[in-house]
Amino acid sequence: MARISSSIEAADTATAGVSGVSSASKTTVNFSQSNISGMKAGKDVANQVLDDLDKLVSCVKTQAGKFKQLATVKKEFDASQKNNFNLGGH
Repeated sequence: MARISSSIEAADTATAGVSGVSSASKTTVNFSQSNISGMKAGKDVANQVLDDLDKLVSCVKTQAGKFKQLATVKKEFDASQKNNFNLGGH
């Protein structure tokens, strides 16, 4: 099982590769002229796949951003727990 860390730097490092990923936004497949039904259907499928890929990339980036948020919350929790243990003066 993966270790949960309160290190914001570790979260940044773990998700750094995701931030550089992009799909060619608004890229579409076009044919200047084609009346072959298979070509038209293929074009429609390709354009749908490109649109879905763009949505997937966006979703993955959103989820990756949550790791930094989680690390921040965990770091704050760890700090509060440390303070609770230090209250006794020992």
